[in-house]
Amino acid sequence: MSDEKKSEGTELGLKILMIIAVVIFVIWVLWNVVVSMIPTVGGSFGAGFPGGSGGRAIRDVEIDVEPQVVYRIDDHRFFTLEQYLDCNNGGFVYYNDTNKKIKVLAGNEGADKRPQNEVTTMQENDVLALNGKFVYAASDNVIAYPTRDVSYKYGNSTHYIAYKNISEPSRNAKFEVSPSSSRTNIVTDDAIYVQVSNATVNYKKYPIPKKTDNYEWINASDVHFNRVSKDDQFHCDNTIKPRRVKYISN
Repeated sequence: MSDEKKSEGTELGLKILMIIAVVIFVIWVLWNVVVSMIPTVGGSFGAGFPGGSGGRAIRDVEIDVEPQVVYRIDDHRFFTLEQYLDCNNGGFVYYNDTNKKIKVLAGNEGADKRPQNEVTTMQENDVLALNGKFVYAASDNVIAYPTRDVSYKYGNSTHYIAYKNISEPSRNAKFEVSPSSSRTNIVTDDAIYVQVSNATVNYKKYPIPKKTDNYEWINASDVHFNRVSKDDQFHCDNTIKPRRVKYISN
C-alpha cells in the first residue's frame, strides 16, 4: 500500500473516531439535562416517584370543598369524601353513623391528621379505587370498607376489605379481594362473601373471625342476607369543585 493511501486511511479513521466522540458527548450532555429536570421524592414513597413540583420543596395543600356522600348504607349510615381536589385526586373517606354519633376515617387511624401535599393529592383515594361491587349487609356494630396497599416503587397494589367490629375488636381483620369489576363483595357480621358475575350459583365465603386466608365454597341458594345497602358501589360527583385550594410552602 502506498504512503498516500496509508495517510488517507489514517485521516478517515481519525474522522470516524472524532464523530463517535462528539456523539457520545452530546448524548452525555442530553442525559444529564433530562435527569436534572426530573424531581424525585424519597422516604415512604420510594426513590424515583415524581414529585411534580419542579424541583422545589413539596408544598402542603389545604382544600376547602363541600363533603359529598359517596356510598349510602341506609338512612343513618353512609360514607363521605372530604378535602378532595376531585374524584380522582386526594381526599379522605369517612364512615358516618348519625345514630351512634360515629365518624371515623376509612383508613389508617390518624392519617387525616397530617396535611395533604402536592404528592398525596395526585393519588386516588384507596377506598374509591375498588372497581368491583361492594354490598353492605352488616349491622351497625360493623365498620367495613374497601382499601388497598400501594407500592409506588413497583407500581402495583393489593386490594382488601377492612372489617372492624365495634364491640369485639379481636374480630378485626383484612381480607384480600380482586379489584375486578366482575366481582361482588358482600360484608356481613360473620363473613365476607365474594361472587363472580359469570358464576352466580356460588359464593366464596371468608368466615369471621379470620383464621386463614382460605375460603370455602357456598351455594348461593343457601345464603340469605337480612339487609343490604342502598348502594352497591362507591360513586363520586365530579361536578363538585373546591371553593378554595391553598398551597403552603414548607
